[in-house]
Amino acid sequence: MDATLTFEQYPVWYIGFCLLAGLIYALALYFKDTSFREATTRQRWALLPLSILRFLTVSAITFLLLTPLIKSRFIEVVKPQILFVQDNSQSMMKGFENVDSAMYIKKVNAFLDGLKEDYDIRTYNFGEQLEEGLEFTFDEKTTNITQPIEDIYNKYNNQNVGAVVLATDGIYNQGSNPIYTNIALEAPLFAIALGDTTPQRDVVLERVLHNKIAYLGDKFTIRVDVSAQNSKGATTVLKIFKGAKNKNKVHTKSIKIDKENFVKGYDVVLKADKPGIQQYNIILTEIKDEVTTHNNRQEMFIDVVDSRQKILMLAASPHPDIAAIKHAMELNQNYEITVKMLATFDGSAKGYDLVVLHGIPAKGKDSQSFINQLKVNNIPSLFIVSTQTDVPALNQSQSVMYISNSNSSFNDVKAEPSGKTFNLFNIEPSVINSLSDLPPLSVPFGEYAASPTTQVLLKQKIGSVSTRHPLLVIEQATGYKSAVFAGEGLWRWRLYDYKTDGRHDATNELISKVIQYLSVKNDKRKFRVSMPKTLYYETEQISFDAELYNDSYELINGPEVNITIYNETGKEFPFAFSKTSTAYTLNAGFFPPGRYTYKARTAFNGKDFSATGKFSVLKIELETLQTSANHQSLHTLTERMGGDVFYINDMDSLPSQIRKKGNPAIQYASYKTKPLINLRWLFFFLLAFLAIEWFVRKFIGGY
Repeated sequence: MDATLTFEQYPVWYIGFCLLAGLIYALALYFKDTSFREATTRQRWALLPLSILRFLTVSAITFLLLTPLIKSRFIEVVKPQILFVQDNSQSMMKGFENVDSAMYIKKVNAFLDGLKEDYDIRTYNFGEQLEEGLEFTFDEKTTNITQPIEDIYNKYNNQNVGAVVLATDGIYNQGSNPIYTNIALEAPLFAIALGDTTPQRDVVLERVLHNKIAYLGDKFTIRVDVSAQNSKGATTVLKIFKGAKNKNKVHTKSIKIDKENFVKGYDVVLKADKPGIQQYNIILTEIKDEVTTHNNRQEMFIDVVDSRQKILMLAASPHPDIAAIKHAMELNQNYEITVKMLATFDGSAKGYDLVVLHGIPAKGKDSQSFINQLKVNNIPSLFIVSTQTDVPALNQSQSVMYISNSNSSFNDVKAEPSGKTFNLFNIEPSVINSLSDLPPLSVPFGEYAASPTTQVLLKQKIGSVSTRHPLLVIEQATGYKSAVFAGEGLWRWRLYDYKTDGRHDATNELISKVIQYLSVKNDKRKFRVSMPKTLYYETEQISFDAELYNDSYELINGPEVNITIYNETGKEFPFAFSKTSTAYTLNAGFFPPGRYTYKARTAFNGKDFSATGKFSVLKIELETLQTSANHQSLHTLTERMGGDVFYINDMDSLPSQIRKKGNPAIQYASYKTKPLINLRWLFFFLLAFLAIEWFVRKFIGGY
């Protein structure tokens, strides 16, 4: 620390006035004063030091009136940080088959200890994500190299990082290729390359691609990708079994490996012949001298649904709006869509879960008997008004929207969201905001009124004038679900949507949400338990939501709700739900791979309620798919980041390279100022000077 004296309010030469004031005061007091005329010669000699004390005291006091400041300079040395990041995934165990892992751990500890004096050491390990601390358990089931590196660089950006040391075999199975990571920290990256890069004789079941849902009675395709290394001339057999015990074989194919680096994909078509979650085991038979068989098999689960909803689109005549609506509905695999023209339709509504009526009831065409079928069988309906719609007949066919004083003319209107008054379902804010920009629709001229039991999703906007006329109205209160869209031209919306964003998101979401609301059957159960999905990976936590309704179908959460989960052997895992504001929730944590059932129970008003279900947990074996280390990516990455690659045997030279290429310590200078008058010891010095002077003067008779 360095300290200097400075002035901010007065120039330095004012110190001369302070000395002059002290001198004048001392001369006037001791050489003009007659109090000491009778003093002895020895006593007179004592006046000289007394005058000096008075001179110093008065000069010091006047000097302090100039408010001098003490400016202190502090130097702080910040040691650079070494970030050591260890790959803790299962693939690392393969690399330690020929290298003693204990020896490697000892080398790492010695390496870090040797840098502690000059560097601040920070340690991390990673698998799927970055975690603080240094572990050598090598039990992470996935490896994502890119994300941990980016997390490190984002966390330590704008800090003094000496170097980053990444210890890994270079194998990744999650995230993007690490050589394409975009990092901007000004610190070199060094890599400790672990594992064996020698290609092994191995057949690998690389990937099994499939849809998660299939429908009962349909055929579905799975894609099986097979690779092999150093196995030219060998033959393996692809076998697919249905069920956990590998007794029901549904497919077999012999595969001849004709290259040293063999990669090929196979499409297999299977039939969904049983509802529920179906397990399939895909196996490649072992070849001679194969290094491992852990990567020769994979499991897949497909949820076979036996309740695909059938939707009929019935139109008065062909129209581009029909294709726009059909494309939006086809995004949901749970819909089976049939398009019919009224002229060739057989008139039966049997078997349909929802009917979309475009331009119906039409002018000059009888469709009332079919519409009556919908009401009698409680089949939801969506009326889309077109230029062919018979408006008076439409008013008689539904009770959602009434159009009066209509003639044969049409208006061009734009859609305007009704705002927060609509709450039947949620639509993304970005979609809501874009609806007002869509092209106008053609709607019949007239006065519009919505039924009191409905909610208005869209209103009509004519030019720049907002109106109260409804455009899209949905029934909410009665037991029969129905909706009316009072305009045609949805195909223009779809084209404009694509022109603006390169996608059809806004149009698709609006149509999909309306169709979904109308097609979902009303659930009259008073106790319901749901899961976000039924297929989980072993690294995902299992969660549940529960709802309990009273006799008025109002949500309550007073009673306790318990759930018991059963594995395949019947072992029980009991849990209790936590209460939210109006419902219940449960995070059951992680479960090992397998198939599970559950039963939730509660009681209310003397009645017992229960809900059951199933879910499956899938095993992750990504770490077994690649048996050879990938050091090439490490060389590319470290070269771009100003570092280098080191192997276990040359780790002893890594510290010297870090000191040579890494960032040095940083010195930070800070300044602090305070008034000199705040120093308490000055007060005591001045007080001592005055006390000594007073005592001597008193002694020699000066007072």
